[in-house]
Amino acid sequence: MTLSTKQLIASVTSEKGPQSGQKHRSSGNFSTEGLPQGTKALVWEIEGGGDPDLISFNVMQDKSAATDPVIFKDVLNGNRTAVKSIRSLYIADPSGASSSFIVHVYAIS
Repeated sequence: MTLSTKQLIASVTSEKGPQSGQKHRSSGNFSTEGLPQGTKALVWEIEGGGDPDLISFNVMQDKSAATDPVIFKDVLNGNRTAVKSIRSLYIADPSGASSSFIVHVYAIS
């Protein structure tokens, strides 16, 4: 049995709701490009914002001159998702946060 390794890919601060003038976006952009070879999943961990276990959010892709698609929906603290290597992602539509919070994205291999 091999142990899985966990490597930090990105950390981004999200507001508890949409940024001023935005419908969905609550964070700046981050990337999941350049993942370590053999990455099997992405793990999402929430820091701060009240009780991290009550917070959920979507991850959307920033597309210029197009509608931003939802890449991951209803992500919760500790969730594993499929591996997607995408440049311009952001946190969207957060729910359950009492203040801003940090999302850490890890590659599991």
